[in-house]
This record gives sequence, structure tokens and C-alpha cells, in this order.
Amino acid sequence: MKRAIIYGTGNYYAQNKEKLPKDLEIVAYADSNPNNATSQNGKLFQNLPMLLPEEFETVAYDVVYICTEYAAGNVIFQRLSAAGIGSDRIFFLNRIDGSVDWKYKTTEDRKGYLSTVDGITVRERYLTDFDIVVEVLVNNSYGFSFTDEDFVVIDIGMNVAIASLYFAKQPNVKKVYGFEAFSDTYEQAVANIALNPPEIRDKIAAQNFALSDENGKMMVAISAEETGWRNIFFRDESKRQVEIECRDAGEVVSDILNRHKEKIVLKVDTEGAEFIIFEALERAGCFEKIDVIMMEYHGDSGKLISILNKYGYKYFIQGKRTVCGLIHAVK
Repeated sequence: MKRAIIYGTGNYYAQNKEKLPKDLEIVAYADSNPNNATSQNGKLFQNLPMLLPEEFETVAYDVVYICTEYAAGNVIFQRLSAAGIGSDRIFFLNRIDGSVDWKYKTTEDRKGYLSTVDGITVRERYLTDFDIVVEVLVNNSYGFSFTDEDFVVIDIGMNVAIASLYFAKQPNVKKVYGFEAFSDTYEQAVANIALNPPEIRDKIAAQNFALSDENGKMMVAISAEETGWRNIFFRDESKRQVEIECRDAGEVVSDILNRHKEKIVLKVDTEGAEFIIFEALERAGCFEKIDVIMMEYHGDSGKLISILNKYGYKYFIQGKRTVCGLIHAVK
């Protein structure tokens, strides 16, 4: 029997606890709220102590099972990892609930996982990695029904290549062009691509530069170690500085469009750079040849919507139009 701490005692746990392995001896429960801890209120939960993460060493345990929805569970993992608990001792109830084919194993540094979700393998370490895996591979945020026609995908803001891998796995997608500005993020993307079988990885052409409205280089401050939260506009002399290569999006995308007769899907997730990218694409006449657009926007979407209307796209917006959200558009 493995001695287990159960982290999360709410509705998700109540509804799914029967799916836990049968060889567990529960020795304690855990919660992030200090007010719920036995050490603070003197109360037990189901006759066992309720612990805070920093109190785990007060009991003898082998494993921790996170029993929450995905978003809360991802944050809990980061908290446990920061407390020095290796990923070989942390398990997720939501990854064995049967909704997706999800297999995972501990990385060699015990700080994350190699996850395989429906045949796509990626390395998860940062919170944004965990969140994007759920967003793209579990919740299918970029999913749509590909027709019998062939497609080429242009992935602007490739990050660690999770979306590129998702697209490359689709049989009707013949090529994926991915663009990532930050070199360390790009290296993680290349490593993720290499984890996958040739019928997926060989479709992806990854490039380490930002698409912008002009060619050149710029110094950018690293706004966060979390790769999914960075942008090319951050300026702070107190932060680590890196040089970013920028290329005109209109020139780069036009070259791709001229080499392909397939339907074109444009995916954009650039933490605010989407506005200057759209300006460059329009200047080069690219929207005449782009069939589907799936993007995240930050700020007032009015300028983006104006361009979509001008070129005859039908679209829907998810989110607050003056803050951020998702736009899916098709001709």
C-alpha cells in the first residue's frame, strides 16, 4: 500500500474519488487555504489532518494525489514543486479520469513530466506548459473539422510547439510553419517536436525569430520565466535582456503563400504583437489568400475586426473585446 496525501477535498474529489488507485492508504488531506488547516483550526477532515504544503513532512507519505480540476491542479503542482516535492511523488486524479488518453512520466530532473496526450508528447515544467497542454490538447482550443482538402498552418507565436504539434497530427495538414521569438523557448519547442514520431515532427518547420512589421533586431527584457507570458514589447532595465530578431510578417508569410496551393490556416498568439502583425500582413496583401484565422488578442479588438470585415471573414469572438479573448474567423 502507498501512503497518500489527498490534495483537494471539494466537489471534484467527491465526484471522482472512486477513480483513485485501490492501493492507497490515505494518511492526510491538504488544502491551500490556511484557514482550513488542522494546525490553524484544530479540526480533522474525515478523521485525518488537513495539511498545508509546508506541513507535509509532519506525516509519513509516499505520494500526493491532486484531486481538482485542471487549472487549480496545475497551480498546486507548481506550489508543491517549489516546496521541493519531486514530480515522481505527485499524481493527478484528472489525468486518469478517462476523458482523454493521457500518459505521463517524471522527467529526469524530477521537476516536471513527459506527457503524451492522444499521441502527442511534450515536456511540461512551467505553469504555462501545463496550462497550454490542457488548453490545446485536452480542450481542443484550436480544434475544428478539417475538410477533405489539404491545409498548411502558419503558427505565429509557436511558444513550445504544443499547437504546432496538434496541427501537424491532423492528417489533412501537410505542413506547419512555426515562429518563436525567444531562443530558450524555441529550443524547448524544438525539443518537444523531436519527442514525436516522424509523421508528426517532419511536418513542422520551426524558425527562431519574431514576426513583426519590420526587419531588424531589438533588445527585450524577459518579463517572466514562464515562457507563455512573454512579449516582445517588455522594457525593464532591471530584468534579463535578450536580443530578438524580427522579420516583416508580410514578407515572410507572402513567401509561404506563394509556395503553397493548399488552404491556409493562420494561428496567432503573440501577447499583443497581433496588431502590428496584422498591419504587415494587410500591407503585403496576405489576407486575400488566408482562409482560416485562429488567434488570441490583447486589448481593443476593433482594428483586427475591421480587417476581418474588409476581407470578407465570418468570425466569432470569445472574451471581453476590450481586454483579451479569442477570435476564430473563416471565409
